[in-house]
Amino acid sequence: MSIPLLILEESLADANLLVKMLEGADGQSWQITHVNCLEAGMDYLSCTQFDVALLTLPLEDAQELTALVRLRRLVPALPIVVLTETDNKQLALQALAQGAQDYLVKGQLTPELLSRALRYAIERGKILKQLQAEVQERQRSEQTLRLIVEGTASVTGKDFFHSLVRSLAEALEARYAFITECVEDCPGYLRAIAFWQGKEFGEGFEYDVHGTPCEQVINSRGCQCYPNRLQSLFPEEADLVMMEAVSYSGIALLDTAGELMGHLAVLDDKPMETEPRNTALLEIFAARAAAEMERLRAEEAMRISQEKFSTAFRSSPSGISISTLNNGRHIEVNDSYLRMLGYNRSELIGKSALELGIWVKAEDRATMSQLLQTQRAVSNLEIEFRKKSGQTFLGLVSAEVVDLGDEPCLLAITTDITVLKRADQALERLAEIGELAAMIVHEVRNPLTTILMGLKAFQRLNLTERFQDYLHLALEEGERLQRLLNQILLYAKPQLLETSELELNCMINEMLTALREMPSAQGKQLQFQSSLSPAIVMADKDKLKQVVINLISNAFEATNPGETVTLTLERNAPQRLCMQVHNAGKPIPADVLPKLTKPFFTTKANGNGLGLAIVKRIVEAHQGELFIESAEDIGTQVKVYLPLK
Repeated sequence: MSIPLLILEESLADANLLVKMLEGADGQSWQITHVNCLEAGMDYLSCTQFDVALLTLPLEDAQELTALVRLRRLVPALPIVVLTETDNKQLALQALAQGAQDYLVKGQLTPELLSRALRYAIERGKILKQLQAEVQERQRSEQTLRLIVEGTASVTGKDFFHSLVRSLAEALEARYAFITECVEDCPGYLRAIAFWQGKEFGEGFEYDVHGTPCEQVINSRGCQCYPNRLQSLFPEEADLVMMEAVSYSGIALLDTAGELMGHLAVLDDKPMETEPRNTALLEIFAARAAAEMERLRAEEAMRISQEKFSTAFRSSPSGISISTLNNGRHIEVNDSYLRMLGYNRSELIGKSALELGIWVKAEDRATMSQLLQTQRAVSNLEIEFRKKSGQTFLGLVSAEVVDLGDEPCLLAITTDITVLKRADQALERLAEIGELAAMIVHEVRNPLTTILMGLKAFQRLNLTERFQDYLHLALEEGERLQRLLNQILLYAKPQLLETSELELNCMINEMLTALREMPSAQGKQLQFQSSLSPAIVMADKDKLKQVVINLISNAFEATNPGETVTLTLERNAPQRLCMQVHNAGKPIPADVLPKLTKPFFTTKANGNGLGLAIVKRIVEAHQGELFIESAEDIGTQVKVYLPLK
């Protein structure tokens, strides 16, 4: 069915555009009449009935809201939607106050928006007509509407909901009225936040809506009414018997996004009228309740958000400041910012960084301002600052433009990176020393090789016993030095892994014979136990072999003849294994344990202190961990944790 629509628009082109937009919107048919001035529109309205009018402001023969006021006087019940060129909030409020159903802006108009606004205006107009008719028919309607306003206009929060349910019960002459909210994380459960039970307020309660009349309201997300025989319709609901309930009417509470928040309901101990007036009143109360509930939720979300920001702001280890963008005047700062610069709060608030001389180089702030004008945010800028004491430091600054009220401000986070810079420089120095050490090792190893070759050549000479001893000692020391140089290079260079799937049980079983034949294993036993099969890791096989050999060799050296070294594999966590080497030798002193993996620390007379240091680097390169425990009652246990594939 076509909807009669009157368009009051001076521009024929704009009117034609509006007609085309309506023709292309959601399949609704419109019977459109267009006039280009107020007087012609009023002539039409005097003799023709329209469902809705679309009024463009201003019209040439009427200024501002004059056209709206005259139309409203002529046809008070006609829904009118106002259309303007500009988004003027003041004009919009005035138009709505004068009775317009909606306010639209041409530049923001879409076919769907226009059609929906007109249809909603018609629907709202119908509701208003019904309410006006009811007010005219019954004197009590005036008192009812007064109850709605007087009962809820001056209160908010919990008091609002108590006042609302009491006013609702009086307006609908019902014994009970209550409002609920959905229980978070418990679908199908409601919590009563206000309950009027005839003469007083009842206690709040939670309940499962299944099998209750409220279930139908929640599922339909609309309005449901059971005017009589309520207990026979819901025989399993014992509370209805206790309340002597005969009738029920309820409506869902939805937020502006259409999400369910709860519901509003009344019950009575007598049959309930089903006239449209009661439904309309229930909808009005529901709209007010939903708006207040959504407002309270927004306030709570804002409060939580502000608390989170405030906590993060106050407790942040980095210095945080909020200053005006134009002149850099400090508005707010946290304690870390004060400590970093050495000022107290009163010395900073209201003053700019330039005024206090905080910026060592004024051009740094100019550079940052230019970046902010184009990007509105900068990150990780290294800027030199000056403390109150005059001492300077290097800060790492990230900043973003934020609008506080009508003023653009700068939210900046500053971290003192002086120590980090020094550490970086120290690391660079260590890297240079490492490179120098590696170069020296290479330079020493080459002539050492030549020396060893010469010494070995001397072995073929017929030397006296005395010189044979000298030669033997020189060769031993030369080879020891060569081994030390090789170990230094092995420790210094990065642990580059060539990983593949490796089954540790197989690898260890392949090594057992060689391990048991090591010189340090003479007279001692090696036992391998595994409770994990398969034990698959992603690893460099050669390097893990080196780990096993080193740990077993150390254990043998600490074990007395006749004793046993145990190597075990077991699961330590769902995705981690533990490879443990145990010996029962003399325990390692507690003050020595932390030093064992340090380079060049050793407890052996002929050790170089690099074996365990290299083992630790290999294990960590495999994303693993190395731990050493030693005590009188447990012996010494070296544990290697590796991630399972």
